[in-house]
Amino acid sequence: MTRGWMLPFMAMLLLAGCQSPEPDDGVLRVGLAQMPVSLDPRFATDAASMRVQQFVHRGLVRLDDHFRPVADLARRWTHPSPLEWFFLLRPGVRFHDGRPVTAADVAATLNSVLDPQQGSPLRGGFAAVASVEATGEYTLRLHLSRPDASLLTRLNIGILPADLARQAQHARRTIGCGPFRLSRWDTSTLELARVHEQPMAVNRIRFVGVKDPVTRVLKISRGELDFIQNDLPPHLLPYLRRQNNLDIRTRPSTSFSYIGLNLQDHYLKDIRVRRALALALDRRSLKRALFADLPELAETVLTSSHWATVPLPATPFDPVRAAALLDQAGFPADSHGIRFSLTYRTSTDPTRVRLATAIASMWRDIGVQVRVETLEWGGFYARIKRGDFQVFSLSWVGITDPDIYRWILHSQMWPPKGANRGRYADAETDRWLDLAAASEDVTVRRILYEKIERRMQRQMIYIPLWYEPVVAVSGPRVRGFVPAPDGSLLGLADVRLLSAGAGG
Repeated sequence: MTRGWMLPFMAMLLLAGCQSPEPDDGVLRVGLAQMPVSLDPRFATDAASMRVQQFVHRGLVRLDDHFRPVADLARRWTHPSPLEWFFLLRPGVRFHDGRPVTAADVAATLNSVLDPQQGSPLRGGFAAVASVEATGEYTLRLHLSRPDASLLTRLNIGILPADLARQAQHARRTIGCGPFRLSRWDTSTLELARVHEQPMAVNRIRFVGVKDPVTRVLKISRGELDFIQNDLPPHLLPYLRRQNNLDIRTRPSTSFSYIGLNLQDHYLKDIRVRRALALALDRRSLKRALFADLPELAETVLTSSHWATVPLPATPFDPVRAAALLDQAGFPADSHGIRFSLTYRTSTDPTRVRLATAIASMWRDIGVQVRVETLEWGGFYARIKRGDFQVFSLSWVGITDPDIYRWILHSQMWPPKGANRGRYADAETDRWLDLAAASEDVTVRRILYEKIERRMQRQMIYIPLWYEPVVAVSGPRVRGFVPAPDGSLLGLADVRLLSAGAGG
């Protein structure tokens, strides 16, 4: 923690005074770095929107702890042919306005996502769906144009009443069938109310936008907030840990941090160069120095608990071997110790800049000169999406669907069609990805994904860093929150909330 940061923080503590307002009993106050953009499940793609709308909406399925689909609104389903799915819904489930949830509502919601006029960003994930129709009050049929083994995973999208689903997006007005309903949403506050109140439970959740992390920390320390999660710079954690009234829990998340490489670049197209850059990174030192040693080192996109993941050998820190590989690739060091130069693009976020600077220093040790170029988020991401880079670092957030490998590796997924931004191309990998996307046999899919993950690591298509941690901070009124690997906040619905003053 630097002295430059401590001085303004201490000043804030002094200015804040010693008194904090008494919280409303039964209201859980949650601080968010960014407020949701939309609670319409057809359009909720930013992290805050997705976290909050989970309280309001339910889908045909939900994902279990191993990211496998299990029944939710759907009681059961059948899959008699590769192109047909039939669903039987649970009777008795109602929307917040009292209307029953029927197959017509599900069909209207999914058809709205498929409608290009609606412009849902989720439409691409349902590209294999040719038609959706309600065949009865509680029965539904989906017909596909091609097999899609990941379809069930995507059917956790929240269901709207049919009349609402036929309309354009209503970002701040929604009706769902989840345990909470939207009761208020103004500039900086969004409040949910439990549909069926329960004694000794959280019956209202108030989400408060607090962009600045120091202010968020200050507010939970003083009792103005009951809970915050993530978006906390590592240098704030020592202060939080010294607060005896706060409970801090961490766990590895499903957010995968990585270094992206342009495989069409003169230097980076050589697999020996890519492996050398990976071997030159002391990832343990990086996460210890920059991220309070919280991340878990990663070797592939999906976490070890995912059904499609296989154990992979750890990429070691071996700068001697890295230098030898660069010599073999025909890039000897000149009289100044420089072999070649790369440009490393990153955002202006201070944590990202520190990471890029540290990585550049490690690569300089093996003779690779790096120029770190920082850009505001919009300009940076626009360039990355169109493949305008040599090297960059980013994270894939909350990834649970193994079809991510098709999205980032298949030769048909070069920008703008997909996220294969490094422009990797391999016919055999394409064939494995196509087979995995179409196969209904989980064992076959697991075997195929093992081949894909091993090749991805061996060819170092991306340099893996780590799984970013989930950091959950609970105030003295909150008991029993367990962080979820995907960062979901749904566990807040089940915590015990003490009365004002009881947690002191």
